[in-house]
Amino acid sequence: MRQSEPRPGYPPGVGSGFFGAAFILAALTLSAAESKVPVTALAFSPDGKILVSGGYKEVRLWNAADGKLVRRLGGLSGQVRAVAFGKDSRQLAVAAGVAGRSGSVALLDLDSRAITPIEQAKDEMLAVAFSADGKWLATGGTDSTVRVWNLETKAPPLELKGHTDWISGLAFSPDGKLLASSSADRTARIWKTDTWKEEFQLPVQITEPVSGVAFATEGDLLAFAVGGPEERSVRVWRTEGAFKEIDSSRPNARNQAMQTRPMDTGACLPLAVTFAKAQPHSRMVVGCTDKTVRLMGAGGNTLATAIGHTDWVYSVAASPDGLKLASGSGDGTVKIWGPA
Repeated sequence: MRQSEPRPGYPPGVGSGFFGAAFILAALTLSAAESKVPVTALAFSPDGKILVSGGYKEVRLWNAADGKLVRRLGGLSGQVRAVAFGKDSRQLAVAAGVAGRSGSVALLDLDSRAITPIEQAKDEMLAVAFSADGKWLATGGTDSTVRVWNLETKAPPLELKGHTDWISGLAFSPDGKLLASSSADRTARIWKTDTWKEEFQLPVQITEPVSGVAFATEGDLLAFAVGGPEERSVRVWRTEGAFKEIDSSRPNARNQAMQTRPMDTGACLPLAVTFAKAQPHSRMVVGCTDKTVRLMGAGGNTLATAIGHTDWVYSVAASPDGLKLASGSGDGTVKIWGPA
């Protein structure tokens, strides 16, 4: 584990808290898959007691405190690409599939082990996200369409069209007013949930594919991972831009509301991003192709670099209290990071 001195953030994202000023982490390594099946999906339960990892045709449930395997749930279709908990710790959405052949989204009841199919596709499903109230489930895959399912009425899904390539990530804002989607078409898109209309396409000047998206726990920032030859960064956008009335008479007024700030990640091509709760502001957790996990302040300053994986880090997650981080890698392991 390497650490760096904190410096001023945007907004302030550094200070005591989150393991204290030193940001020292220790890793607990879990053998999450056989034959080094990449771990491309992770999620902590809302009560923080369980960590779920995705594998091939199964998910594994781990005790988040000691890393012991609680149970394995199989019967899924292909590689698990994304997982998300509902508002309680019982319901889990799983996106999975076999490249070029089939894909599915299903709801798993972790108590009864019942599997409820939600969506079937001709190719892999890659992203899932619940709204905080558990009413809405957003799904995305290789057909470039975001679908939003009302789990209360069980009506046919709303189809949000605009992306032109794979959907790589989905996230609802904490207050449920916004849905963000990321795509291989090199954009992140912002949808208002009262109308389900696209509000913004980010960034203003597109560069490289976007591989993940996440809202800060405070709801004031959106982060999305951008990676390719021209740019390796986590871009940050202030969500207040979605709720300001744009003066059409002012030149570039709309572009100003769409401004994003790139946080350069250097040798790290970011594959996944999430936020970990902290004071005075939550921090970004980034999974990288250089086999590391970066802990970054909201201003883009690297607070710590976690070293230990032997392959790309495809997935990251943070416990609800922010005191545990998890990373999943192409080396077939999950690491739980906590105070040393």
